[in-house]
Amino acid sequence: MNDPSAAKANRQAARLRAALREREGRVQELERRIIALETSTTVQFGRLVAGAARAPKQRGVRLPRELYRLWKKRHIPAVAPTVRESDRVQPDRLDRPEDRLLVSQPYDGLIIAGVLGRDAAARLGERSRVISLLPHDAAIALEKADADLLVVDAAAGEPGGPWAYLGVPGMYDRDRALDEVRRLARERGLPLVLWGEASPPTLAALDWDARATTFNQLPALLEPAAP
Repeated sequence: MNDPSAAKANRQAARLRAALREREGRVQELERRIIALETSTTVQFGRLVAGAARAPKQRGVRLPRELYRLWKKRHIPAVAPTVRESDRVQPDRLDRPEDRLLVSQPYDGLIIAGVLGRDAAARLGERSRVISLLPHDAAIALEKADADLLVVDAAAGEPGGPWAYLGVPGMYDRDRALDEVRRLARERGLPLVLWGEASPPTLAALDWDARATTFNQLPALLEPAAP
């Protein structure tokens, strides 16, 4: 019999590994850009001139010769140093039961990232941890969230809420924000759930993994499909 808390910790560790791989890729890209900048002719020229200005007597007389050498090497491609694999973080090597130690106070229940109205947020919050997404930073919040699924409330577009007029034709900013969080959820493998009964046609027409009206329908979405 599987331990639910262990399964939850493993899912959280998998998300941490994915985030770590992404950060590692970004760091390597920044390293390549910094190396390219450091070895660029423009930067080296600026350093030579600045050095001569600070010490005109010592370095000023050498400046023409150094600039000539720099000019001669202007078409030689620079070879960027490589980072040894042993010096890099290897996230996939962390796939052990001890991975759960990476998670500070893991939550054993369902974690829902949601585009929610007030009533839906209150109902779901009674039996799960809810991460409410807002239009201005929904994609950033979802990217960092440790969520099990994405729930979009059919009533989130009611006037007065942060997602007011979601699903109303012509509200492009709301549509774009929802589009982005749906894309991120798909990339992370999070189930997409439309919550509620009366859905605006623009929301109902979208591709959903499930539609739910009760909380008990949500945990089943995380269970592996029967072979």
